[in-house]
Amino acid sequence: MIKYIFLLFTLFSFSQEHILIGDSQTRFLAKYSTEIKRIPKLSQGGIGVVQLISKVSSYPVSPNVKSVSICIGVNDRYKDRGVQQLFIRLINTFPNAHFYIIQGSWGWGGVSKMNQSNLDKYYKQFLGTIIHPAIGKGDPHRNKKVYKTIMKSLENQI
Repeated sequence: MIKYIFLLFTLFSFSQEHILIGDSQTRFLAKYSTEIKRIPKLSQGGIGVVQLISKVSSYPVSPNVKSVSICIGVNDRYKDRGVQQLFIRLINTFPNAHFYIIQGSWGWGGVSKMNQSNLDKYYKQFLGTIIHPAIGKGDPHRNKKVYKTIMKSLENQI
């Protein structure tokens, strides 16, 4: 019985055409889409690029995924901790996907002195389509109106 439940979960997770991965903000973003599904194995609060690389590396190759929306950077304080290596892994794991980059938040915690200019510099090194607007100023760990705007923009592009 447990094998069947695991099999169904695995098929459901790996058969998504449009997925959302990254840090804690993905949980809030996912609430506003029925087309783009957050993959719990590839999203976790508090992670940065290095941890996401590790998660993507152990994920099965998924040629059926058409788009990967990525929300990462805030926990690395928008410093490059291996963005190029992340995209090498993403391309290998999702060879047929287009990548959408969700810009994070600032003005709180370890990113209290950051602003949109810092994000612009950081996200230039990402491969894919940068989504506007960013999650923006303030603590992102609550429902913000911008999450709905971001997900609507993503759904219009996929």
